[in-house]
Amino acid sequence: MQHHGFQVGDLVTPKDHPGAPLAIVISTECVSSFNRMQIQFVTSDRPEMVYPKHWKVVSRNENRPEDR
Repeated sequence: MQHHGFQVGDLVTPKDHPGAPLAIVISTECVSSFNRMQIQFVTSDRPEMVYPKHWKVVSRNENRPEDR
């Protein structure tokens, strides 16, 4: 299921921080309940819960069902 335009596997970056490291969306299951998605920075080995509206998609997951 897709939330706020994000899907697992998308590369994202913070909207208001140019040059910030990229992160990968690893879960969107909590968006509808807690308005949070789980990401992991490509430079880190620890996931984080973040507010989706502070993030933008840099590169879409190529395996999205609607792209097939």
